[in-house]
Amino acid sequence: MEKIKIAEILACPKCKNPISPKKRNLKCNKCGFLANFENNIWKLLFIPNKKTRFSRKKYEIAHKKAFYGPSDGSYEILANFAKGTKAVDIACGEGLIEKFNPEIVAVEFSENALKKAKVNGAKYLVLADTHSLPFRDNSFDIAISTGNLEHFENPKKAIKEMARISKIQILIVHRHPPIPFGNLLFDLSSKIFNIKHQPIEKPISAKTLEKMMSNAKLKIIYKGVWTLPVNYGRVIKFLS
Repeated sequence: MEKIKIAEILACPKCKNPISPKKRNLKCNKCGFLANFENNIWKLLFIPNKKTRFSRKKYEIAHKKAFYGPSDGSYEILANFAKGTKAVDIACGEGLIEKFNPEIVAVEFSENALKKAKVNGAKYLVLADTHSLPFRDNSFDIAISTGNLEHFENPKKAIKEMARISKIQILIVHRHPPIPFGNLLFDLSSKIFNIKHQPIEKPISAKTLEKMMSNAKLKIIYKGVWTLPVNYGRVIKFLS
């Protein structure tokens, strides 16, 4: 696989105009958006939405501590699937996929998370919001989003952005329990057991996800169900 050259695929996160770095500074000639390259992190963060800005502040605090995720081998599977391709990990967290495949571009809106992703081996670090990805159209073969679409303020826009920059999208999404009144039981159990979820917590049904993908003009080539024995949101109580 040809080595990814981040500088050649960057675009303004605000207006999508292609931008080319000059030394360590980046400026969009069209809208004047300013970004920079510092501590091996490409910083192109544009967040106009207030709820997303609030969510980011919470994650910055959260990633100063231990941030848990499943240890069932799913990260390794995704990493191996992306080998030999130009791939991007959307909302990569602390780089748990990049531990197994450092060549994947790691994108996060939490700088503290990216610092830990670097420790975990990630080579390409980009500080950006999923709603406003700083890449040119069709920059990647694969875009991976694992367990975070339901934590975005506007998942429809996030999917469209992923579709814009990549040919194939791999989406793992949390949903409510597939039982009658599953959404109500989810909310009730969260309250009874004092389960602290992430700042934005909007589980997405398979039907809703399919509609979002259809609106983004995407074709589903494979779908399945991945079941975890527990809700990992419960162990991140410090997000409250």
